[in-house]
Amino acid sequence: MHKLIDKVLELAPYEGDFSTSIPHLSLFRRDRPTPSPMPVIYQPSIYMVLSGSKAAFLGKERYQYDPMHYLVSCVPLPLEGQILKATPDVPYLAARISLDTQLVNELLIQMPNTLGHTISLGHTISAQNTVGTGDTIKPLKSPTSMHISAENPSASRGIYVSAINEDIQNTLSRLLNCAHSKIKAHVLGQFALKELIYHVLEAEHGVLLRNFASQDRQQYQIANVLQYINRHYATNMDIPALANKANMSESSFYQHFKAATNTSPIQYIKTIRLHAAKRKMVFENHNATTAAYEVGYTSASQFSREYRRLFSVPPAQDARTATKV
Repeated sequence: MHKLIDKVLELAPYEGDFSTSIPHLSLFRRDRPTPSPMPVIYQPSIYMVLSGSKAAFLGKERYQYDPMHYLVSCVPLPLEGQILKATPDVPYLAARISLDTQLVNELLIQMPNTLGHTISLGHTISAQNTVGTGDTIKPLKSPTSMHISAENPSASRGIYVSAINEDIQNTLSRLLNCAHSKIKAHVLGQFALKELIYHVLEAEHGVLLRNFASQDRQQYQIANVLQYINRHYATNMDIPALANKANMSESSFYQHFKAATNTSPIQYIKTIRLHAAKRKMVFENHNATTAAYEVGYTSASQFSREYRRLFSVPPAQDARTATKV
């Protein structure tokens, strides 16, 4: 592991986010902990830590990942992230593997025996099981879909933490080694990437990822709606239309949406819009009023209240900060 960390440090020599020669693979380095959780959108990805640790918060649920555990975000999720352990000498180092829908589907087609079964409620995962506390997480006994219930709302959650097994660790090592050579990245990178995703699909709790990628699952319909919202957040959206897009009744849609995201459709849309507004102010130098209207708000005062509630600062402050950079 130490040799692998040294190689990653060569690719990430200072704090920041780094792309690599391998599509869908990026690296992150931070030299100090985050003082408090920060709002962020987790895109569908596998997050693997090589040193340090981080926690993601979905409402009151806490998902911690470190060199012994990885995190999978099956769908775009507004979370709060906090780096827990990082120093200049031992920085937080992480790799993100963006989940390519086509690649996942190709793997699922080649894994037909992993689909088509049903897990009983006795085999579902509770919110406590998904938290990376360092305790051993018992693997699911059947790689199948899960039922939603009031007792097990996280049985269809779009995020989970799992223990890294030897296959995943070895494949991650090969993948990161490929990132040091453009030739290796071009010739071997996609093979290592595909193998890593295969092992994640086969590992404990990989059923959750399979369900969100399998077209005959209700989680797949919810995933499509979430992607639609992230592409069209500035347009008018109503729950009946979104439920129809998911081919569900309104009550069923609300239930499955809340199970996947731990929030309501209205709150999810609002959070996605606020993050989009922040990006427009910070990276595109928009003022607060312009950003508010461009992401779908019709009231600047409502936008200001909700922005401050989420990010703990007024939008005008972020806009002024951006113009100084």
